[in-house]
Amino acid sequence: MQLIFGLAADGRVYPDAHHAVGSLDKDVVGPLGLVQMLETQMGMLAPNVPKAVRIATYLTKLRTCQGSRFWASSFSKDPWSTAAVILGWRDTLVGGGWRGTAIGSPRLDDLAAVEAVEPALPAGLEDRAIALLDVLTNRPGLRIRQIGLADRRDLLPPLWARMFAAFEAIGITIFDYEQPELATEGSDLRMVQRVLSGEPVQPFVGDGTFTMVEADTELMAAETVANWLAAVPLEDLHGTVILASEGDTALLDHALRARGVPALGLSASSPWRGALQVLPLAFAAAWQPFDPRVLLNLFLLPRPPVAAWVARRLARALGEEPGVGGRVWREAWAQIEGRLLEINAQSDADTARRKTDTTLAEWRAWTEVGRFARSEGIPLSEAMAICGRVAAWAMRSDGGEGNRLLMAVSNAAAAVSDALGRLELSVIPALLLERVVLQVLSEGVPNPDHFAEAGAVRAIKAPGALWSSAQRVIWWNFVGPGEKIAITPWDNAEREALTANGVEIDASPAIVRRIEAAHSGVIRRAHGNVILVRPALARDEQTTLHPMAHRLRPLLKEGGAAITFKAERLLREPDAMLAGRILPRQLVERQMQPPARVPVWTIPPGTTRLADTRRESATSLTRMLNCQLSWYAQDILNLRPGRFAEIPGTDQLFGNLAHEIARRLLLPGASPAEANIRTEAIRHFESLLPEIAAPLLQPEHAGELAAAREMVPRALEALVRLLHAQGLEIVGSELDREGIQGRLLLQGRLDLLVRRGDQISVLDLKWTRSERRYREEIALGRAIQLAVYRGLSAGDGTGAPGGYFLLRQRRIVAGPGSILTDSPIEADIDDLATLGHVTNDWRLWHDLATAGTLIAAGFSDTGDLRPAGLAIEAGKEPCRFCNLRGLCRVYQELV
Repeated sequence: MQLIFGLAADGRVYPDAHHAVGSLDKDVVGPLGLVQMLETQMGMLAPNVPKAVRIATYLTKLRTCQGSRFWASSFSKDPWSTAAVILGWRDTLVGGGWRGTAIGSPRLDDLAAVEAVEPALPAGLEDRAIALLDVLTNRPGLRIRQIGLADRRDLLPPLWARMFAAFEAIGITIFDYEQPELATEGSDLRMVQRVLSGEPVQPFVGDGTFTMVEADTELMAAETVANWLAAVPLEDLHGTVILASEGDTALLDHALRARGVPALGLSASSPWRGALQVLPLAFAAAWQPFDPRVLLNLFLLPRPPVAAWVARRLARALGEEPGVGGRVWREAWAQIEGRLLEINAQSDADTARRKTDTTLAEWRAWTEVGRFARSEGIPLSEAMAICGRVAAWAMRSDGGEGNRLLMAVSNAAAAVSDALGRLELSVIPALLLERVVLQVLSEGVPNPDHFAEAGAVRAIKAPGALWSSAQRVIWWNFVGPGEKIAITPWDNAEREALTANGVEIDASPAIVRRIEAAHSGVIRRAHGNVILVRPALARDEQTTLHPMAHRLRPLLKEGGAAITFKAERLLREPDAMLAGRILPRQLVERQMQPPARVPVWTIPPGTTRLADTRRESATSLTRMLNCQLSWYAQDILNLRPGRFAEIPGTDQLFGNLAHEIARRLLLPGASPAEANIRTEAIRHFESLLPEIAAPLLQPEHAGELAAAREMVPRALEALVRLLHAQGLEIVGSELDREGIQGRLLLQGRLDLLVRRGDQISVLDLKWTRSERRYREEIALGRAIQLAVYRGLSAGDGTGAPGGYFLLRQRRIVAGPGSILTDSPIEADIDDLATLGHVTNDWRLWHDLATAGTLIAAGFSDTGDLRPAGLAIEAGKEPCRFCNLRGLCRVYQELV
C-alpha cells in the first residue's frame, strides 16, 4: 500500500488520488485518516468520541481532583470553559510525548494528578496516535510500504514527526512527494514562485498567469470568476482548482449554475440548520418562566417535531393566546384529537382510541414546558428524556433514508446525553447544560441540499489540501485574518522542564512557518494560472488583507495595473480581458418597467358573489370604508401577509388578560360586589398569565408586568364601581351576536352587554395608551365599532348608545344618551345615525364591487374615483397600517 500524507488531507483534496484512474492500494490521507487506517490494520479500532463528551469527562476529573490547583478560581466560575481549555493543553502535551506523569513543575504536576483520578478520559486523536506508536514495532503485518509527504518533513508537528520516524524504523519508506511542476519560465507566475523561494523581485509582463481580482462585493467577485470559467468549453477546465478557505461556495455556485458550469458544492457547516434547532429549543422550552416564542419557533421549523398540520394549529393558538393551558390552547388540542380520531377511523373504535392516545401523548410531550427553574437546574433523568425524545424524533423522521441533517440531530442528542451522564451530577445547572448543547452543535452540519455536480472544476477548503500540481488555481475570498495561532500557555521554566523530560512542544514560530508553507504551496503548485480574488466587502463587513498578501506586497506594489483586475470593469466594458481570456458582456436592449401603481382594479365576473351573503364585522366594515381594495383582498379573498404566526405585543397581551378576567368576574345578573373584586382580579391575573400571556413573565417585561399587576385589577375595580354607580345589570360578556340592517348582515362579539330597566347598552373594553382617538371618534360620529354594536345589541337596531371603557385610564368614553355615564361627549351625530351612514356607504361600496370595480385608497386622485353619495369621509392616512401596499404599489418611487 502506498499513501500520500498531508496535514490538511482529511477533507477534500486535489488530486483525489495518485493517478487519474485511482487505485485500491493507494490513498491520500490526513492525520485522522492515517490513524484510522493503522487502527484497522493493527486491530485497535477506536471510536471517534465527540469533543463535548471528552470535555464533560475532563470536567468531572478536574472536579474530583480537589485542592488548591491552578485552575480552581476559573473552575468555580465557569467549569465548562475551564475544562475545555485545559483539555486542549493536555492533548497538546500528550502529542508532544507527555505521559501524564509529574515532572517537578507545579502546574504540570497538577495536570498529572488529574490523569491519575477517575473517570477514564476517552481517547482523543493524540491518545490514539500515541497508543499506535507504543505498539508499532511489536505489530508486524502492516500493509503500508511507502508514504509520500505532501508537507515538508521539517515542518511536521512533533507527534507526526515521531510517527514517521517510527515508520522508517520498521522498514516503511518515507519520501518527500515529488516537486510540483512549475510555471513556464519568464511568466508572471514563475516570477512569483521565484520570489517565494527567496529570489529578488522582477517586473511583471502582464501575461495573465498571475492576477489579483479586486471586487467591491462578493457578488461581483462571483460574477467575475464565473464569467472567466464559462469563457472556455467545459472540457478545457480540467485541472482547475478553487480554494475556498471558508469552506462555502454557495454564492459562487449560484453564478456558475447561471452560466451552465457545474456547481462546486462546498457548504460551510452551520449550527443553525433547521432540524438542529430542535435540540436547543426542546431544552429552552423546559425552563421557567416559559417563553412561548421558544415553542412557536419549534413549531415553525421546516421539520417540526410534531405533524406539520398539528404544528400549524398550535402555532396559531400561540399567536392568539401565547401560553399553555388557556381556552384557545385547549380548543386546539380538542381539534387535533378529533382529527386524529378521523384519521384512525379505519380501525375499530378501541384501536382508533388507542392509536390516538399514543400519538397525542408523544405530541403533548413536546409541550410540557416551563417545568424547571433555571436557578435550580434540571434533573439528569429529565435531560436524558429530552435527548431521547429528540433522537427518537430524528430517527423516525428519517425513516431509514440516511438524511444527513436528521442523522446529525440524532447523533447530537446522543452526544449531549453521553456528556451529561459523564458529568456525574444528579441535577444539571442551566448554564452548564447550555454549554454542553452549544459545544455539541458548534461543529454544525453543511447544507444537505448543496452538493457538488459532476464537472472538471474541483474545490478544496484548506491550502494544504492541494498536495500536487494543478493547471490553474483560483483562491476564492483571498482575505484575512487567516488561521489563528494558539499561544503556548507554558512559561520558560515549564518548557525547560518539559524538554528535560522528553516532551517536545510545537512552538508558535514553527506553526507560523507551517502555515506560511501551506499558503505559498498553493502558488508553487500551480503551473498555468493563479487568480487571487479579494472582495472589499464580505456580506456586510469590510475585509482585511490575507497574511499571504502581506508577503506578496512588494510584488503587488511593483506589478500595479499589470496584475490587478477590477471586477466592476465587467459592468462597463463589453470585452474585458482577465487572465488571458476575453469576458464578453452584451448589453441587453430591453426596457423593463417596474410594476405600475394601480388605483383602480377590475375583478372578473363571478368573484363578487363571495360578498353577497357574508356577514360584516366592525373590523371589516372599518376596513371597507378605509380602502375598498384592502377589504376585498383581506375579508373576501382572505389574503394575509407572509407572517405565519407571531407573538402579540405587550399592550395586546394586557388587553387580552383584562378581557378574560372581566369575562370570568362579570357574570350575568347583578354587578358583583366591590369588596372582593380586586382580590379576585389579582387571583385571575396570576393564574391566566402563563395560560394566555406567558411572554409577560420574561425578564425584559418585568417593569411593564409590575405596572400591569397594579393597573389591571384597579381597572376592573373601577369598572365594577361604574356598573354600581350607573345601576347597571350584566346581561353577558363575550357574546356572539348577529344582526341585519337592510341588506347589510352584521356579526360581532360584544365585550360586555349591560341593561338598566328596559334599556341596554354595549361596553367595549380597550387597553390603549391613547384616549384622544376614541373621544374624537365619538365626537365626529366615526365610532363605527359602537355603531355596529348598537345594531347587534337589539333586534330592532335601536339599542342604547354604547361606549368604550379605557382600562389603562379607568375612564368611560360614551356619547350623548348613553346609560353608561352622566358626562357624555358632545357629538355631531349619535351611534344610530352613524350606523345609518355605515349602512349607506356599505351599499355603495358593495354595489361597486358587484359591478366588478375596486378602488385602492391612498392615491392623490382617489377622491375623484369614490362613489357619489358617501356619508363617511375618507381617512387621512388610509395606508399607514395596511399590509397590502406592495399589491397596489401606492408608495412606489418614480424612476
